Amino acid sequence: MTNTPDGLRSTLVKWDEYWFSAASPFPLARIRILIGVLACFQFLQYLVSGSDWLGAQGFFDPETGLHFIGEGVEGTGSFYRWSVLYSSPWLASTLAVIGLIASLCLMLGLGARIAPCIAWACLCNFHHRVPLLVAPDDLLLSAALNYLMIDTGRLNWSVRPAIAWGEPRFSANLVLRLFQCHFWIWIAFSLASMLSFPVWWNGQAAWILIQDRHGWLALPNDWESIGLGMTHLVVALQVAILFCMLQPTCHWLGRWMLYAFLLFNLLLTGDWMYAASLLAYSLAIWPISFKKTQGTS
Repeated sequence: MTNTPDGLRSTLVKWDEYWFSAASPFPLARIRILIGVLACFQFLQYLVSGSDWLGAQGFFDPETGLHFIGEGVEGTGSFYRWSVLYSSPWLASTLAVIGLIASLCLMLGLGARIAPCIAWACLCNFHHRVPLLVAPDDLLLSAALNYLMIDTGRLNWSVRPAIAWGEPRFSANLVLRLFQCHFWIWIAFSLASMLSFPVWWNGQAAWILIQDRHGWLALPNDWESIGLGMTHLVVALQVAILFCMLQPTCHWLGRWMLYAFLLFNLLLTGDWMYAASLLAYSLAIWPISFKKTQGTS
Protein backbone atom coordinates (compact mmCIF):
# COMPACT_ATOMS: atom_id res chain seq x y z
CA MET A 1 0.00 0.00 0.00
CA THR A 2 3.05 2.26 -0.28
CA ASN A 3 1.79 3.80 -3.54
CA THR A 4 -1.84 4.00 -2.41
CA PRO A 5 -3.29 7.54 -2.17
CA ASP A 6 -3.93 8.73 1.37
CA GLY A 7 -7.70 8.90 0.92
CA LEU A 8 -7.93 5.35 -0.43
CA ARG A 9 -5.52 4.08 2.23
CA SER A 10 -7.68 5.62 4.96
CA THR A 11 -10.79 4.02 3.45
CA LEU A 12 -9.13 0.60 3.30
CA VAL A 13 -7.97 0.88 6.90
CA LYS A 14 -11.48 1.79 8.05
CA TRP A 15 -12.89 -1.12 6.00
CA ASP A 16 -10.50 -3.55 7.69
CA GLU A 17 -11.32 -2.14 11.12
CA TYR A 18 -15.05 -2.41 10.43
CA TRP A 19 -14.93 -6.12 9.63
CA PHE A 20 -11.82 -7.48 11.29
CA SER A 21 -11.37 -5.69 14.62
CA ALA A 22 -12.31 -7.33 17.92
CA ALA A 23 -15.61 -6.59 19.67
CA SER A 24 -17.26 -7.50 22.94
CA PRO A 25 -19.48 -10.60 22.67
CA PHE A 26 -22.07 -9.27 25.14
CA PRO A 27 -24.26 -7.40 22.57
CA LEU A 28 -24.23 -10.52 20.40
CA ALA A 29 -25.39 -12.63 23.33
CA ARG A 30 -28.53 -10.52 23.68
CA ILE A 31 -29.27 -11.01 19.98
CA ARG A 32 -28.75 -14.75 20.42
CA ILE A 33 -31.21 -14.91 23.32
CA LEU A 34 -33.95 -13.11 21.37
CA ILE A 35 -33.35 -15.21 18.25
CA GLY A 36 -33.54 -18.33 20.42
CA VAL A 37 -36.90 -17.21 21.83
CA LEU A 38 -38.27 -16.57 18.33
CA ALA A 39 -37.00 -19.93 17.08
CA CYS A 40 -38.76 -21.62 20.00
CA PHE A 41 -42.06 -20.02 19.01
CA GLN A 42 -41.51 -21.04 15.40
CA PHE A 43 -40.91 -24.68 16.23
CA LEU A 44 -43.82 -24.72 18.67
CA GLN A 45 -46.03 -23.67 15.76
CA TYR A 46 -44.63 -26.50 13.65
CA LEU A 47 -45.14 -28.93 16.52
CA VAL A 48 -48.79 -27.94 16.94
CA SER A 49 -49.83 -27.71 13.29
CA GLY A 50 -46.97 -29.18 11.24
CA SER A 51 -48.53 -32.61 10.77
CA ASP A 52 -51.91 -31.11 9.82
CA TRP A 53 -50.26 -29.17 7.01
CA LEU A 54 -47.36 -31.41 5.98
CA GLY A 55 -48.49 -34.92 6.88
CA ALA A 56 -49.13 -37.67 4.33
CA GLN A 57 -52.81 -36.63 4.32
CA GLY A 58 -52.27 -33.01 5.30
CA PHE A 59 -53.56 -29.85 3.65
CA PHE A 60 -50.20 -29.55 1.85
CA ASP A 61 -49.36 -33.23 1.32
CA PRO A 62 -46.03 -34.25 -0.30
CA GLU A 63 -47.51 -34.60 -3.78
CA THR A 64 -49.00 -31.10 -3.63
CA GLY A 65 -45.75 -29.72 -2.23
CA LEU A 66 -43.68 -31.23 -5.05
CA HIS A 67 -46.10 -29.80 -7.59
CA PHE A 68 -45.76 -26.26 -6.23
CA ILE A 69 -41.93 -26.34 -6.20
CA GLY A 70 -41.97 -27.47 -9.85
CA GLU A 71 -40.61 -30.97 -9.35
CA GLY A 72 -39.48 -32.38 -12.70
CA VAL A 73 -39.86 -29.05 -14.52
CA GLU A 74 -36.63 -27.64 -15.91
CA GLY A 75 -35.58 -24.25 -14.61
CA THR A 76 -37.58 -24.30 -11.38
CA GLY A 77 -34.61 -25.17 -9.16
CA SER A 78 -36.70 -27.72 -7.29
CA PHE A 79 -33.60 -29.84 -6.54
CA TYR A 80 -32.39 -27.03 -4.25
CA ARG A 81 -35.51 -27.44 -2.10
CA TRP A 82 -34.75 -30.89 -0.71
CA SER A 83 -36.52 -31.82 2.51
CA VAL A 84 -36.80 -35.07 4.39
CA LEU A 85 -40.48 -34.24 4.90
CA TYR A 86 -41.25 -35.07 1.25
CA SER A 87 -40.23 -38.70 1.63
CA SER A 88 -41.00 -39.03 5.35
CA PRO A 89 -43.84 -36.64 6.27
CA TRP A 90 -44.32 -38.43 9.59
CA LEU A 91 -41.05 -36.83 10.78
CA ALA A 92 -42.63 -33.35 11.03
CA SER A 93 -43.27 -33.58 14.78
CA THR A 94 -39.84 -35.12 15.42
CA LEU A 95 -38.06 -32.34 13.54
CA ALA A 96 -40.10 -29.75 15.41
CA VAL A 97 -39.09 -31.24 18.77
CA ILE A 98 -35.40 -31.42 17.80
CA GLY A 99 -35.53 -27.82 16.55
CA LEU A 100 -37.29 -26.70 19.72
CA ILE A 101 -34.66 -28.31 21.95
CA ALA A 102 -31.84 -26.77 19.89
CA SER A 103 -33.54 -23.36 20.09
CA LEU A 104 -33.87 -23.65 23.87
CA CYS A 105 -30.17 -24.48 24.09
CA LEU A 106 -29.39 -21.47 21.89
CA MET A 107 -31.46 -19.19 24.11
CA LEU A 108 -29.78 -20.50 27.28
CA GLY A 109 -26.27 -20.35 25.81
CA LEU A 110 -25.77 -24.11 25.71
CA GLY A 111 -24.32 -26.16 22.90
CA ALA A 112 -22.11 -23.37 21.48
CA ARG A 113 -22.25 -23.38 17.66
CA ILE A 114 -23.95 -26.78 17.43
CA ALA A 115 -27.31 -25.45 18.70
CA PRO A 116 -27.87 -22.86 15.91
CA CYS A 117 -26.62 -25.37 13.34
CA ILE A 118 -29.22 -27.99 14.37
CA ALA A 119 -32.00 -25.40 14.64
CA TRP A 120 -31.14 -24.06 11.17
CA ALA A 121 -31.12 -27.55 9.61
CA CYS A 122 -34.55 -28.34 11.09
CA LEU A 123 -35.91 -24.96 9.98
CA CYS A 124 -34.67 -25.46 6.42
CA ASN A 125 -36.49 -28.80 6.19
CA PHE A 126 -39.75 -27.00 6.94
CA HIS A 127 -38.98 -24.03 4.68
CA HIS A 128 -38.08 -26.24 1.72
CA ARG A 129 -41.20 -28.27 2.28
CA VAL A 130 -43.54 -25.26 2.06
CA PRO A 131 -41.60 -22.42 0.36
CA LEU A 132 -44.84 -20.69 -0.64
CA LEU A 133 -45.75 -20.24 3.03
CA VAL A 134 -42.38 -18.87 4.17
CA ALA A 135 -42.90 -15.44 5.77
CA PRO A 136 -40.40 -12.55 6.03
CA ASP A 137 -39.63 -13.41 9.66
CA ASP A 138 -38.75 -16.97 8.58
CA LEU A 139 -36.09 -15.60 6.23
CA LEU A 140 -34.65 -13.33 8.91
CA LEU A 141 -34.63 -16.15 11.45
CA SER A 142 -32.90 -18.56 9.08
CA ALA A 143 -30.15 -16.05 8.25
CA ALA A 144 -29.69 -15.19 11.95
CA LEU A 145 -29.13 -18.85 12.81
CA ASN A 146 -26.49 -18.98 10.07
CA TYR A 147 -24.65 -15.99 11.52
CA LEU A 148 -24.78 -17.42 15.04
CA MET A 149 -22.96 -20.54 13.84
CA ILE A 150 -19.87 -18.32 13.62
CA ASP A 151 -20.18 -16.93 17.15
CA THR A 152 -23.01 -17.05 19.69
CA GLY A 153 -21.68 -14.35 22.00
CA ARG A 154 -21.13 -14.63 25.73
CA LEU A 155 -22.40 -17.99 27.05
CA ASN A 156 -24.20 -16.88 30.20
CA TRP A 157 -24.43 -20.29 31.85
CA SER A 158 -21.32 -21.86 30.40
CA VAL A 159 -18.92 -23.70 32.71
CA ARG A 160 -16.03 -22.16 30.80
CA PRO A 161 -14.21 -19.26 32.45
CA ALA A 162 -15.92 -15.91 31.89
CA ILE A 163 -12.63 -14.31 30.92
CA ALA A 164 -12.38 -16.62 27.89
CA TRP A 165 -15.86 -15.86 26.62
CA GLY A 166 -16.19 -12.25 27.74
CA GLU A 167 -13.10 -10.76 26.13
CA PRO A 168 -13.36 -8.95 22.76
CA ARG A 169 -12.79 -11.15 19.73
CA PHE A 170 -12.84 -10.98 15.93
CA SER A 171 -15.64 -13.50 15.40
CA ALA A 172 -18.07 -11.55 17.61
CA ASN A 173 -17.40 -8.37 15.63
CA LEU A 174 -17.85 -10.21 12.32
CA VAL A 175 -21.27 -11.57 13.31
CA LEU A 176 -22.41 -8.16 14.57
CA ARG A 177 -21.36 -6.60 11.25
CA LEU A 178 -23.28 -9.26 9.33
CA PHE A 179 -26.42 -8.46 11.33
CA GLN A 180 -25.90 -4.74 10.75
CA CYS A 181 -25.45 -5.03 6.99
CA HIS A 182 -28.33 -7.47 6.64
CA PHE A 183 -30.60 -5.11 8.57
CA TRP A 184 -29.69 -2.09 6.43
CA ILE A 185 -30.15 -4.03 3.19
CA TRP A 186 -33.47 -5.47 4.42
CA ILE A 187 -34.91 -2.04 5.24
CA ALA A 188 -33.63 -0.66 1.91
CA PHE A 189 -35.28 -3.48 -0.05
CA SER A 190 -38.45 -3.17 2.01
CA LEU A 191 -38.62 0.50 1.09
CA ALA A 192 -37.88 -0.20 -2.58
CA SER A 193 -40.53 -2.93 -2.66
CA MET A 194 -43.16 -0.61 -1.20
CA LEU A 195 -42.35 2.18 -3.63
CA SER A 196 -42.81 -0.21 -6.56
CA PHE A 197 -46.58 -0.26 -5.84
CA PRO A 198 -48.81 2.78 -6.50
CA VAL A 199 -50.73 2.28 -3.23
CA TRP A 200 -47.66 3.37 -1.26
CA TRP A 201 -47.40 6.53 -3.35
CA ASN A 202 -51.06 7.54 -3.25
CA GLY A 203 -51.48 6.70 0.44
CA GLN A 204 -53.95 3.81 0.08
CA ALA A 205 -51.73 0.98 1.35
CA ALA A 206 -52.16 1.48 5.11
CA TRP A 207 -55.87 2.20 4.73
CA ILE A 208 -56.37 -1.05 2.82
CA LEU A 209 -54.60 -3.01 5.57
CA ILE A 210 -56.72 -1.29 8.23
CA GLN A 211 -59.96 -1.99 6.36
CA ASP A 212 -59.01 -5.64 5.87
CA ARG A 213 -58.35 -5.97 9.62
CA HIS A 214 -54.84 -7.36 9.13
CA GLY A 215 -53.42 -5.71 12.24
CA TRP A 216 -54.34 -4.35 15.65
CA LEU A 217 -55.84 -1.08 14.43
CA ALA A 218 -59.47 -0.55 13.44
CA LEU A 219 -60.82 2.80 12.24
CA PRO A 220 -64.26 3.98 11.09
CA ASN A 221 -64.80 4.33 7.34
CA ASP A 222 -64.75 8.13 7.53
CA TRP A 223 -61.22 8.17 9.01
CA GLU A 224 -59.51 7.41 5.71
CA SER A 225 -57.23 10.42 6.05
CA ILE A 226 -55.58 8.77 9.07
CA GLY A 227 -54.77 5.71 6.97
CA LEU A 228 -53.38 7.89 4.19
CA GLY A 229 -51.13 9.69 6.62
CA MET A 230 -49.89 6.42 8.12
CA THR A 231 -48.93 5.15 4.67
CA HIS A 232 -46.61 8.07 4.02
CA LEU A 233 -45.28 7.94 7.57
CA VAL A 234 -44.29 4.27 7.21
CA VAL A 235 -42.33 5.12 4.07
CA ALA A 236 -40.73 8.18 5.68
CA LEU A 237 -39.70 6.20 8.76
CA GLN A 238 -37.75 3.72 6.66
CA VAL A 239 -35.95 6.53 4.86
CA ALA A 240 -35.11 8.04 8.26
CA ILE A 241 -33.81 4.72 9.62
CA LEU A 242 -31.47 4.25 6.66
CA PHE A 243 -30.23 7.84 6.88
CA CYS A 244 -29.64 7.73 10.64
CA MET A 245 -27.65 4.51 10.36
CA LEU A 246 -25.19 6.23 8.02
CA GLN A 247 -24.94 9.56 9.85
CA PRO A 248 -23.03 9.49 13.17
CA THR A 249 -24.53 12.80 14.32
CA CYS A 250 -28.09 11.44 14.31
CA HIS A 251 -27.34 7.74 14.72
CA TRP A 252 -29.12 7.71 18.09
CA LEU A 253 -32.33 8.95 16.46
CA GLY A 254 -32.51 5.85 14.28
CA ARG A 255 -33.44 3.72 17.30
CA TRP A 256 -36.62 5.73 17.90
CA MET A 257 -37.47 5.77 14.19
CA LEU A 258 -37.19 1.98 14.23
CA TYR A 259 -39.43 1.65 17.29
CA ALA A 260 -42.04 3.81 15.57
CA PHE A 261 -41.77 1.72 12.40
CA LEU A 262 -42.22 -1.54 14.37
CA LEU A 263 -45.25 -0.06 16.14
CA PHE A 264 -46.86 0.81 12.81
CA ASN A 265 -46.06 -2.67 11.55
CA LEU A 266 -47.96 -4.17 14.48
CA LEU A 267 -50.88 -1.78 14.05
CA LEU A 268 -51.18 -2.48 10.34
CA THR A 269 -50.23 -6.17 10.04
CA GLY A 270 -50.17 -7.62 13.55
CA ASP A 271 -47.06 -9.63 12.58
CA TRP A 272 -45.24 -9.60 15.92
CA MET A 273 -42.74 -12.27 14.83
CA TYR A 274 -41.56 -10.02 12.00
CA ALA A 275 -41.34 -7.02 14.32
CA ALA A 276 -39.41 -9.02 16.91
CA SER A 277 -37.02 -10.36 14.24
CA LEU A 278 -36.23 -6.83 13.07
CA LEU A 279 -35.75 -5.78 16.68
CA ALA A 280 -33.27 -8.62 17.21
CA TYR A 281 -31.26 -7.54 14.16
CA SER A 282 -31.33 -3.90 15.26
CA LEU A 283 -29.61 -4.81 18.56
CA ALA A 284 -26.40 -5.10 16.53
CA ILE A 285 -26.77 -1.39 15.70
CA TRP A 286 -28.53 0.02 18.75
CA PRO A 287 -27.66 -2.38 21.60
CA ILE A 288 -29.69 -2.28 24.78
CA SER A 289 -27.42 -1.51 27.71
CA PHE A 290 -27.88 -3.00 31.15
CA LYS A 291 -26.08 -2.20 34.37
CA LYS A 292 -23.06 -4.47 34.52
CA THR A 293 -22.71 -6.69 37.54
CA GLN A 294 -20.03 -9.19 38.41
CA GLY A 295 -20.55 -12.56 36.73
CA THR A 296 -23.37 -11.47 34.42
CA SER A 297 -23.55 -10.44 30.78
